[in-house]
Amino acid sequence: MSRDSERRGKAGGKRGRTRAALVTAALAVIEERGFAAASLEEIASRAGMTKGAIYSNFPSKGALLLAAMSARGLTLSSAREPAQSVGEELSAMAAELAATLGHARGQAAFLAEFQAYALTDPELRKILAATYADAFTQTADCLAVLKDRRADLPPRAMAAALQSVALGLMMQSLITPDEITDEVIARTLEALAVGFVDPALRL
Repeated sequence: MSRDSERRGKAGGKRGRTRAALVTAALAVIEERGFAAASLEEIASRAGMTKGAIYSNFPSKGALLLAAMSARGLTLSSAREPAQSVGEELSAMAAELAATLGHARGQAAFLAEFQAYALTDPELRKILAATYADAFTQTADCLAVLKDRRADLPPRAMAAALQSVALGLMMQSLITPDEITDEVIARTLEALAVGFVDPALRL
């Protein structure tokens, strides 16, 4: 699943404070003007900095917008103990996803606009693709060491499938929040876990 990739720099250091100020300014401008109309010049001005400060901390506008998205808590955290089994790993993922969806439902407009803007911005799509690729690698690495996983299903394919299910659940929950409950999320990943386990090891 998609993980938070914006953890560079120490939060208490000068660089971390500068990045945080730029993200805060970006969020303020986005709230007022939307993603498409949020210019780097206005974001820099709102932060009391120059446009060069943005490029010193973020490689592009897309990277800054993705950092703003992450700052809203709309990505999954990977800071947890490694799992021992497929069921344990997907159960932990379900809990993370349920928590993220609960938070996302209060920011449906923000999330929907980000997704729509990403589809129209080739540069942001490229950054997102790289972010997802990194997330697939991280998730695949976690799945690869689970002794009860199916050997005939590559871990990266499993990771891509999990991300697709998570994204689908997130978007559907914004439309029909009463249908995509924590139990539905848990049961869905539980069912996937069954399919991901080596048939010879299923109870």
